[in-house]
Amino acid sequence: MTDLVVDTCTLVHANSETQYQEYSIEFISKLLLNQTLLIVDEGFDLNEVNNRSYIGLEYIKHLAPGMLGHSLLQHLAINNRFKFVSNRVPNATKKRIEQLIRNKKDRMFLRISLNSEEKKLVSHDYTDYQKSKRKTVKREMGVEIIDASEVINDL
Repeated sequence: MTDLVVDTCTLVHANSETQYQEYSIEFISKLLLNQTLLIVDEGFDLNEVNNRSYIGLEYIKHLAPGMLGHSLLQHLAINNRFKFVSNRVPNATKKRIEQLIRNKKDRMFLRISLNSEEKKLVSHDYTDYQKSKRKTVKREMGVEIIDASEVINDL
């Protein structure tokens, strides 16, 4: 697997006692050991002052030092394993995303995924990305929205 877009909640769950915790921990562990790139939007910087990225803002806001997700981001930065892509998509696609996904934050992760090589978004958010929407997004846009348990064996 060459690259992935990872929703913030997937990383946060490694430090939360949820049904996803075990999968998030294993997902992060495997990412630490391989060469898969983490896709972020242009302007990403772990330094909040320099960050101009939406995904960067989400990561900085929700992943505190000491959390496994934060440690992963530091490791990826040190090893140049971020891939920067545009968040721009054609207007028709942007409008369709707005119709499907109510949460503006989650729309951006989907837009970034459209501009990635693998077109995979790892997310445990079933509120905004319900199973039916995941199928629609895969069929209409070619982006596969999966949770960590579904991608672990591919890493």
